[in-house]
Amino acid sequence: MHIKYICFPKNPNLNHCAESFDIALKSNGNSNNNECINVIHHLDNVNFFKLIVMMINLPSSDKMSLFLFAIQFKYLVLNIILRIFSKIFNKDLQVYYLMHEPRYEKGRINPVKAYIVYYYHLLIGYLADKIFLPSDEALLKAKTFIASHKLYQVNLTFASVPKQELEKNLSRLKFDWENLKTFSLLGTSSQDKNPQGFLSFADMLNKVYADKSQFIRAGRDSNIHVNYDDELIIRFPGYMSASAKKFLLGLTHFVVIPYSFSTQSGVIAEALSYGKLLIVNDIPAFSHLKELQFVFVIDFNDEKSILKLVDEIFMMNVNEYESRYYQSLKYFQENHSESYLAQKLLDVL
Repeated sequence: MHIKYICFPKNPNLNHCAESFDIALKSNGNSNNNECINVIHHLDNVNFFKLIVMMINLPSSDKMSLFLFAIQFKYLVLNIILRIFSKIFNKDLQVYYLMHEPRYEKGRINPVKAYIVYYYHLLIGYLADKIFLPSDEALLKAKTFIASHKLYQVNLTFASVPKQELEKNLSRLKFDWENLKTFSLLGTSSQDKNPQGFLSFADMLNKVYADKSQFIRAGRDSNIHVNYDDELIIRFPGYMSASAKKFLLGLTHFVVIPYSFSTQSGVIAEALSYGKLLIVNDIPAFSHLKELQFVFVIDFNDEKSILKLVDEIFMMNVNEYESRYYQSLKYFQENHSESYLAQKLLDVL
């Protein structure tokens, strides 16, 4: 028997990782009667000790796997204890960890937080059997301090949006296309995510197509103050619930990603699950998106680059928009869906 435990992170913004792994692992295990998959939504003290007891009582012929998705001190302590007991009692334990940002560039975040992230990952990299990295950029960073044989590139994933919902959204978006195009900046923003780039983009576009553009900023700004123009930008400040995010993505044509620094973006993967067209900053982390028809790569610091994009967007007819909408969905299914992950895990695990 192979017993797998999927630990949902405390941060709800990362739940999509655990949810996708749950769906993918169960999909792969449907034909395997010797596999049991369990979900731990909250690693409280009861579940903490239950996992330890479970491993100690594990029959010698059985195997236990643990899937972790976030930086949490309790995960590290659990990992250390399980490792010790697995050695003492000769148990078959496998630990898998999804590492989002292996280490931060100097000046990108608070130095103390950067050190904590690095040393946490240094320890978890030593203790875990396999580390999943969501991009080539993350993989290169992790290779500087973690053994290469443990590292695997696995894209960030989300559960697919029901077809009926996608068709309903598309119908409304096509109806609005000629009269009003909606551009949204979604999710938590910080200095390295360049919210000012979105403001400059909105201001410039509004000067050219004032009555045909709508701008939405939804999510909180972390440790920064941003002066939003409330007459220009519709704001939904603070944490976005899943239902709020679903609503806003449903009425958005373009998701704007103006990040100055990034290793990968969960916002991009989720936006693609809704068939969104993307406007991204020209940075190395997004270079793989450059040739895609539904992605517009620009320099948010270059006025000419922005104006050229704006003209291209407003020359696009509704049929071309619909075509790119479906291209976005196709790319999601092939690179960020639970079916992609299921196949990837068959190769990795």
